[in-house]
Amino acid sequence: MKNKTMKSITYSIFVLVGLLVSCEEYLEIDPPKNQLAGEHIFTESATVDGVFAHIYAQLRSQAFTKGNTTGLTSLMGHYADELDHLSESQQTTRSFYNNSVSPEDGSTDDFWNVSYNLIYDCNRVLEGVEGSKSLSRAEKDRFMGEAYFLRAFVHFYLTNFFGDVPYITTTDYRVNRDVARDDVESVQQNIEQDLLMAIGLLPGEVSDGHFRPDRWVAAALLSRVYLYQGKWQLALDRAEQVIGSGEYALDPDLDVVFQKTSPGILWQLDTGMEGTNTTEASTFVPVSAPPSNTALSNALLEAFEPGDSREERWVGSITDGSQTWYFPYKYRERMPTEITQECPIMLRLAEVYLIAAEASAQLGNLEDGLDYVNAIRERASLDNLGPMGQGELLAAIAQERRIELFAELGHRFFDLKRTGRADTVLGPLKPFWDPTDILLPLPEDELLKNPKLLPQNEGY
Repeated sequence: MKNKTMKSITYSIFVLVGLLVSCEEYLEIDPPKNQLAGEHIFTESATVDGVFAHIYAQLRSQAFTKGNTTGLTSLMGHYADELDHLSESQQTTRSFYNNSVSPEDGSTDDFWNVSYNLIYDCNRVLEGVEGSKSLSRAEKDRFMGEAYFLRAFVHFYLTNFFGDVPYITTTDYRVNRDVARDDVESVQQNIEQDLLMAIGLLPGEVSDGHFRPDRWVAAALLSRVYLYQGKWQLALDRAEQVIGSGEYALDPDLDVVFQKTSPGILWQLDTGMEGTNTTEASTFVPVSAPPSNTALSNALLEAFEPGDSREERWVGSITDGSQTWYFPYKYRERMPTEITQECPIMLRLAEVYLIAAEASAQLGNLEDGLDYVNAIRERASLDNLGPMGQGELLAAIAQERRIELFAELGHRFFDLKRTGRADTVLGPLKPFWDPTDILLPLPEDELLKNPKLLPQNEGY
């Protein structure tokens, strides 16, 4: 069991020096000291911006959104049917690939611990900003909207990983140390309320570089939340708000969809230093054959339609002369460049189109559903789909989601899970797949620290 410097669901303290935030160890301290620590942070907008800089740095390099082999894209891509694992090393990746994740092996610790540390920081912002006597109302609204959005974003992934999870809304360690799990429906309701708060507070203007969420980003995530819940009309309404905002556009050039200036990017993470690019590229793009760890699965490669430009543009290949391996080539810049070319993308307009397509089809608006999905297909040099029944259209949309969103933040697995297709699809492909693998296990050490989190998820 590995040691950790940050404790989950307790309380933390971070100190801002100038405009830079460093994360101190999450210490057990007396309540008065915890309440007093960092009050100066919330007196000026520049120092609050520094707190968010820390949060985004954690999302980029420590949280489930990191682009390395232990991040969401890699692990859940292996867990589902997108990626093959070629190495006997990288035991965490191997356990996900074999669907043999254990509560005791520490493989889910970071998903849980860093997430709740980030949620603590969001709650600290909400409490500190609201209590500030020097920030303007406009500044308070912007900061609180951003914190509500980020709190919802992290909880969204937690509940999709683990099912019932605590929804934490305070920094009070006396509450958080003995917290119990909330059922999925309650978590979803809290996510919805946080996102509605964010939409009401965040500005409509897109941030420079799309590095900070605006109200359209919050609306896009809310449309996804509604889609996952089967609230089709609400999902469609929010998706159409984003599409109709005029702030974003589908880039017709597939080669630049993942470049940082693409008009289809809703929200991306700054790489932290000019000239650096994504970790995803160095994780997935091999420098020699055979690749040392990962390749795209045959199941995914065979899912591309003939003539789909996304296969040509977004799938790379490498050969040793006798065998060829294929890899995700959405992010391409493995090395630093003079100016940053690619940043890790969290939300794209193409997903919003596919949400609108699926919600329209579920509502029986088949013509509208076709229009939305055909906008994605046209960009991929594919023929438009013609009139078809609801079931056929929903299957076609699922196919487009599989191809458009492959090797991105676990979309494939979550789609199989939410539509009830995981057992049918993964069972025949994955020798160790079990129906209870639809959820990951809670880290065993968390259950030991707080028995109120019991019971462990079924099957573990």
